[in-house]
Order: sequence, then structure tokens, then C-alpha cells
Amino acid sequence: MRTALRASVATAVLAGALLAPVAGTAYAATAPKAGPAASVAGSDHEAGTRINIAPGFVAVVRHTAGGPEAEILALGSGQPDTFPTRSLGVLTPGGPSISANGLELKLVTSGKGHVLTATKDGKTQSFPLPEGTTGPADCVSDVKKVDLGAGILADLTISPKGPQVVMHSADPSSTWSQTLTRTNPKGSDAYFARINNPSGAKPVFEWKTQGGPNVPSGFETFPALPKGCTPGYPVHDDKPASCVSDVKKVDLGAGILADLTTSPKGPQVVMHSADPSSTWSQTLTRTNPKGSDAYFARINNPSGAKPVFEWKTQGGPNVPSGFETFPALPKGCTPDYRVTEETPAPKPEPSATKPVTGTNVSAQTTGQTTVVPQGSVAAGAEIASEDTDDSITLAAGAGLLAVVAAVGATVLRRRRSHG
Repeated sequence: MRTALRASVATAVLAGALLAPVAGTAYAATAPKAGPAASVAGSDHEAGTRINIAPGFVAVVRHTAGGPEAEILALGSGQPDTFPTRSLGVLTPGGPSISANGLELKLVTSGKGHVLTATKDGKTQSFPLPEGTTGPADCVSDVKKVDLGAGILADLTISPKGPQVVMHSADPSSTWSQTLTRTNPKGSDAYFARINNPSGAKPVFEWKTQGGPNVPSGFETFPALPKGCTPGYPVHDDKPASCVSDVKKVDLGAGILADLTTSPKGPQVVMHSADPSSTWSQTLTRTNPKGSDAYFARINNPSGAKPVFEWKTQGGPNVPSGFETFPALPKGCTPDYRVTEETPAPKPEPSATKPVTGTNVSAQTTGQTTVVPQGSVAAGAEIASEDTDDSITLAAGAGLLAVVAAVGATVLRRRRSHG
């Protein structure tokens, strides 16, 4: 009996000696090292920024469309780093607090940022949240779906890694796809597709699924990053890969359309039929600004800062011309030619001969009732103004009567002599 008791005591002492280092380690745990949190089994908890808040506890900060959040994870002990064993809950600004091992944890708003507070025994420690820092699974925008034509669709998204385009067939049974990213913005030679300004503030997806110089490209902007998210790369606007402006489409009437563009080479107009089956087209450029005689069309001021397209598809002097300005060059692009304004046609010079106005005529004919012949006719007709009174008019009338009487008498004598 005594031997058994001694054996039991010895066993207990030995067990205590073996377990003492483990227990001491549990209460004297060192602060966890900073770094990505490992996954809790069966869920995605590692995405975000890790903040060590107390021995045995970390907060993983994420930024979502609804704002920031902090998930509190309890840690186990292992080598080489501590790892999370369970989630204690998620803190949101102004939401309920979480209590763990005597700690009261809250996420509060402070100025323009957010702070995680940990209070224990009346003492509070604050941990400012890194605003806009996100993990790879967060901050992905909604998907913008675009029909590219020719049986091809595209899904546009943006994340802290940058813009992304996933092109795929409209046929659900097809497995074909092609992906463009910020670091790989150009597609294959089979399809013209690229992300313009991929590292800029406003990237743009450009594509063309049908060839031909007269087929314009399609353009689509990317959706915005969710609120509170920021890019994980330096944002800088690139010089456009293509310095050709967007296409301005104009209906000229009479079944004719025009596509207006501007590039470093200057303004360009491509006129074509509104009938898709027609292959007719006519192109005007800075160096060839006038169209054929069949259609009145030209680029006014082609080398100037503001060229203007003018056209008239219906004839007649009373039919006015149509006018349309050209789109501007993309930002960062400049003309390859010297910008010179077109000199307007000279205005007709005024005549050197002083016109005779109504006032002058009135002044010349004051006091006379006879119109004075002009030029060489006037050589034998000089009438003084002082000889144009009523007595002269009466004498002239009497003389005329005498002449008529003499002629009548002569005719009468001739008839009598013949009789």
C-alpha cells in the first residue's frame, strides 16, 4: 500500500515537471510576427492586412464595398509562426464590440480614418487601420459585360492589381478565352484587343473584331474600384498607344455617312454609304481636303488648330452647307505638322469711281426740267440753267406750232395742183 502511494506521488511530480514548460509557454507567449494570416480550415481568412493586437490575437483588416472591417482571429502555437485557430467575429465601424481574454475590441472612426481599439483593465491601446490596403480577394469590382461582335463577349473588372479583360466565346459549349491585364495589355494577332492606359486613372478597353481601314474600333471604360479600395501600383497615365481620336459619326443625308477622326497626321473624313452592302467610300485628309465633283465636301482650315468639315449632298444655290468640327487629339498627342491657319479669300476692293448718289443727282438737276444727256451725247446739248424758265418753254411751243402749220399748207398745195 505504501509502495503504491509512493509510486503515485512520483508519477504526479514527474508529470508536473514535464507539463510545466508547456503551461509557461501558453501564458508567456511572445507577440506574433507580422505577416499574412494563415487560413482557418474551411474558410478564407488570410486575405487582408494583419495587425497584432495582443499575445494570442490578431486582426485581419479588409476593405469592402461597404467600408473597412477587421476580423479577430485567435492564434495557436506552432513553428515557425503562430497560426489562427478560430475566428472570434468581424468588427465594423460603430458595430458591436468583441470580448476575448479580458480584451474589449472595437472599430471606431477617427477623423478621416478608422482605428481598432483594445481595452483591458481600464487601459486602451489604439491600432490605426491602413486605409485602402487590400488583400487579393477583396476590392474586385462588379463585372461589366460587353458584346464585341463576331460571337465574342468580354468581362471587364478592376481590382487593386489593375484592369482585367476576359474575352470568351458567346457559345457556352466553347472553351476559348483570352485574358488581358495591366501588365499584359495586348491581345493576340488573331483579334485586335488591348487595354489603353493600363496603369492610368482611367484605363480604356479597345477592340476591333472586324477588319478593314474603314471599320472603327470599339471602346469601353472599366468599372470603378469599390469604395475604400486603392490601386496596389503607382498610378501614372501612359502616352496613348494610339493617337487616333474617337470616331465622330455624321449623317450627311442622301444615304451618306461620314466618320471624322483626328491623328498626328491631321483631320480625316471617310465618307461611305449608309447601306452596309455598298463598298463605296471617299476619304478626305489634311493634304487632300477636297472631295470629288460628284459630292461637295471639303475640310476647311485643314492644317489649322480647329479644322471644320463642310458638305452639301443636295444641290442648288439656296441649299445651305452642313458643318461639323473634328474630335480632339487624345491627351499627350501632338500634330506631326506645323499648325497654320488657312488664309481667308481676299474681299473685293471698292471701286475707285465715286458713285453718283441720289443726293448728287438731285443737286445737279435742281432748277432744270430737262434731263441732261451724259457723256458724248452731251456735246451738242448745252442748256444753261438760267434759260430754263417758262418764257423759253412758251416760245419753243409757238415755234413748233408754226412748223406744223407750214407742213400742212405745203401738203394742201400739192393736192390742189394734182387735182
